[in-house]
Amino acid sequence: MSTSRLHLIGLSSHKPARTADKDFWCARPHHLRDIDVSLWRNLTQPKDACSILDIDYSTIQNLHNLIDYTKSAGLSANYTQCLEFEFSKENGEAKTLVEEFGLVCKHRELLSVVEMCFLAGAAIGSVLSGYISDRYGRKHTLLSFAFVQTVFGTILAFSTSLAMYMGLRVIIGFASMTVAVVSFVLVVELVSGKWRTIIGILNILPVAATYVLSSGIAYYIRDWRTLQLTISLPWFVFLSMWYCVPESPRWLLARGKLQQLYSVVERAARMNGITLPANYQKSLEAVAPLVNKAPSSIEDAVNERNLKATESAIKGNPLTVVFGRTYWRTTCLTLISWLSLIIIYFGLTLHLSNFGGDIYMNTAIAGTIEAISICLSIFVVLKFGIKRNLVTYMLIPGVCCLATNLVPKGEEYLIYVIALAMIAKCVIGASNAIIPIFTAMQYPTIVRNFGVGIGNLGAGVALILVPYMWLLEHIEPLLPMTIMGICGLIGSVALIMMKDIEQ
Repeated sequence: MSTSRLHLIGLSSHKPARTADKDFWCARPHHLRDIDVSLWRNLTQPKDACSILDIDYSTIQNLHNLIDYTKSAGLSANYTQCLEFEFSKENGEAKTLVEEFGLVCKHRELLSVVEMCFLAGAAIGSVLSGYISDRYGRKHTLLSFAFVQTVFGTILAFSTSLAMYMGLRVIIGFASMTVAVVSFVLVVELVSGKWRTIIGILNILPVAATYVLSSGIAYYIRDWRTLQLTISLPWFVFLSMWYCVPESPRWLLARGKLQQLYSVVERAARMNGITLPANYQKSLEAVAPLVNKAPSSIEDAVNERNLKATESAIKGNPLTVVFGRTYWRTTCLTLISWLSLIIIYFGLTLHLSNFGGDIYMNTAIAGTIEAISICLSIFVVLKFGIKRNLVTYMLIPGVCCLATNLVPKGEEYLIYVIALAMIAKCVIGASNAIIPIFTAMQYPTIVRNFGVGIGNLGAGVALILVPYMWLLEHIEPLLPMTIMGICGLIGSVALIMMKDIEQ
């Protein structure tokens, strides 16, 4: 919700990040630090940067001794794994996480584990956020976890070990996904009618804008600790919004908190210059839950008993509802569509650097186009409907990802692979903005929150799978893109099979 897609780890305290590939080599002994790096690498590690000529370097006093030894050793020279490394200083003393904790060679695979820590936290948050916000309210859940995200994002910049860093990323992932999910619920519950569709889609727009902003920040700040503080500390100021953000009127009504509801409604009326009817409080009381009113008749008493029984069943085991005879098909298709979408969205988001080119420019361009596509999707959805556009937005990225297999190999054709990836990234971004609304409309109010939670469960599984999916590029460079393409086709079919809805 998910750092960002830039390759500098720790770019954001609320999105997954990607590490930078800095040039590295086996470290020179202290008494040989005056030897030119190029000569050192050519003489001692001609195979790769992970192995070094196996000799006692304490007996080598200078460059001439080293040259004489390598000549005498010839083809019979033995090599051993490097224990210490030096990194390129093209960015001065700025360090990435890779350099900080030596995540190269045999420790390189830990990068996927590092990514998975954030995503695992996000997966847990996506499942539990609905329950937390239902119990404690949208506003308090949103801003409490925004505070957690900010505090732990700041602490992250002072990590003293990789284990500490990974633990903090799990917490930040949980908080970030909770903020993302609850913010969506809050904004759509503040409006109604077509505005629910418009605001629900616009809720994802700041994410695309953040990609553009973060690419510029990361371009000028290359040290991961400084970068982490730069993007975390300002949020302490933004937390002052606690006194401005209203609670969800629908949540207050459902909980029977009528006095707080009156305050929110009256405040909204003042801001919009609307005069409320004299009897508006009685109108709200009439639709408040029966459990908050004394039954005035036998019929009300029966309704109250039925309502309590229904709520008890849902609270006791909500899975029996969303996987019951009425909704099991919808729920399974929801799982498939969310899983497919998130694999494509974050598969492309986290790995723009894998396609080559300038990662900063790629990110800024992709973020800009994604923002435009999100805005345009509002008009398209309002005119043609949600389902038709959602299917199209899933199908196009799938076709683009598969089409990369048709591009001839070679550096001169790399631009076409990047272009296809950009198109897929931008279109799937619009789909990512629409699918929460579409999912919410698939269920009636009484099980809507659980239905959206099931979608988030599918998203959580996808988040955990994405880092490992990209390890397959070591088998075949375009294999991850092929998998994402197939996911796009499967997701499209799942969406087609879901029922049509009215906006």
